[in-house]
Amino acid sequence: MGEAVASRLSFSVVVMNKEQKTRKGRAVGLVIIVLFMVLACVFTRPILTKGKNAVYKAPYDPTFQAWTLAWDVHALSTNPLNLFNANIYYPNPDTLAYSDHQLTTALMAWPLIAATGNPVQAQNLMLIFNLFLCAVGAYLLAHHLTNNRSAAFVAGMAFAFAPPRLAHMWHLQLSAAGWIPLCLLFLHKYSEDGGWKNAALAGLFLVIQTLATWYYGLMLAVAILVFLVVRLVMDRRAFTLRWVLTLLIVFVVAAGLITPFAVPYLKIHSKDPKFVRSVGEVDLFSADVRDFAIAPSTNLVWGGLTAGLRKTTVKRGGPTERTLFPGLLPLLLGIAGAVVLFVRGSGKERFYVRFYVALAAVAALLCLGTRLYFFGHSVNIPMPYDIFYYLFPGSRVMRVPARFIILVLLALAVLSAFAVRALLSWIASRKKPGLGALVLILVAGLLVLDLMSVNLHMVGVPLKDQFPPVYTWMKQQPGEAPTAELPLARYDPKTYKEGLQYEITWQAREAPRTYYSTLHWKKILNGYSGYIPPSYYEAVKATAGFPSAESIAWLKVNGIKYVVVHASLMDPATLQKVFSWSLKHKDLQPWKVFDENKKDKDYVYRLP
Repeated sequence: MGEAVASRLSFSVVVMNKEQKTRKGRAVGLVIIVLFMVLACVFTRPILTKGKNAVYKAPYDPTFQAWTLAWDVHALSTNPLNLFNANIYYPNPDTLAYSDHQLTTALMAWPLIAATGNPVQAQNLMLIFNLFLCAVGAYLLAHHLTNNRSAAFVAGMAFAFAPPRLAHMWHLQLSAAGWIPLCLLFLHKYSEDGGWKNAALAGLFLVIQTLATWYYGLMLAVAILVFLVVRLVMDRRAFTLRWVLTLLIVFVVAAGLITPFAVPYLKIHSKDPKFVRSVGEVDLFSADVRDFAIAPSTNLVWGGLTAGLRKTTVKRGGPTERTLFPGLLPLLLGIAGAVVLFVRGSGKERFYVRFYVALAAVAALLCLGTRLYFFGHSVNIPMPYDIFYYLFPGSRVMRVPARFIILVLLALAVLSAFAVRALLSWIASRKKPGLGALVLILVAGLLVLDLMSVNLHMVGVPLKDQFPPVYTWMKQQPGEAPTAELPLARYDPKTYKEGLQYEITWQAREAPRTYYSTLHWKKILNGYSGYIPPSYYEAVKATAGFPSAESIAWLKVNGIKYVVVHASLMDPATLQKVFSWSLKHKDLQPWKVFDENKKDKDYVYRLP
């Protein structure tokens, strides 16, 4: 009798201790999540406070990202089947496919856009939230692998706020990498515990990541391939028929879910071979070996110290794409973690270290592109990216191999967690209370200093109630009201041949017009995106002599109903020619004048 009571009491104590430990773990996890959100706001300061009507660095790409989110929400709420037939680059179909559609981010931003009506603020808040998700994703992955929350916290910081990631803060789609570690987390769980749910969740996060940005979807596919190859080499017996079939079915379903969103891109490719990135363009945006030692100029510690090296990046690809330094502490901790696991790792950890070291090595090699550059000099050595470019599905639409750095950063973050775990375990063995917490605070503080950026340079952009009045008029027109806003990009034979993306007037004129179209959603000849279609090149050349019989005939043939002439962008002689032509010819009818101020008049003409 007494033994039974004692047994029950002992069992109750064990249960209570387990529940107490679980509650404590959840509390610590909640604190870490809050810290990640605080850090996301700090690392992106002052976006949270100034992001209502300002964007980082320049108003071009960020306002285009705002347009993308707003169009996705508009299309999904009015006609989901018309999602890819965006309003830019009329009369082309599927123009949303000229860049990343960012559907995942748009769905998360939908409540923000609905509540505020401000896509710029939504874009800025999603940038912060995406960094937060990256930290949480890496934390969950590292916690599963190390079973240590403190070590996982360091991994979350190292991945989310790495300098190469913060260098891309004006590219919203490149902030959306938090689904990569979540996919790998459930791939690990499926490999270790089996279960179709784990496999299904790995497939789900692959779909979510791919629909956030094609770049990271393809890179995640590479990471999965490396995972399977390393696992196959280490333990072929684990590849049972049931295990393989389950995973194969999951990935086939994932491909089926992704395919409808890939079809518009394939259509464009079939119509225009230029939609595919050439080897020459890929080479332009490949990394140099020394780029792994270059930090972005905004980095608080390393920005100035690597400035001399950074000057050389403007000659090929630009400094944003070729600042690949992961931070000194993540690099040292990552190397230390790999050494610790190789020396002392056992069981599952033997696979962990081999996979993440292989992932970092493969990704680093792919960053270097098709030709090896070593301190500014091209070395005639075949590179693995050649095989990737020609054989891996979807790789030819990727322009920037250096963005494979995302997988290097994740691998270093995970390996850093093992180094921190080993350090804290060693300190615990010294039996000095409080020393472990002090060391963790010191490591976290040094990591923040290592990764921290200066305050971001913000540029103001107008909100909808500040748009020029001509766009309110466009909103009131019935139907699609196809419109051309002139002048288009300047016709310069040099930039016309090299690519209009190198023509500064294209960026300066078409980015705001695309953003302004969020007010009216009418079809416009104009547009801003990662790909400029042949029709826009034709339009630039055809309207270079506007007004003329040829230019007006070209506009009419392409279905344009209205022409908006922005007087402030035309020289006085050309503007006077427009006035005279409209008085003498019936093919250009004066329709409306908007006199916002004496300098910024907009004239609307109708093509009968």
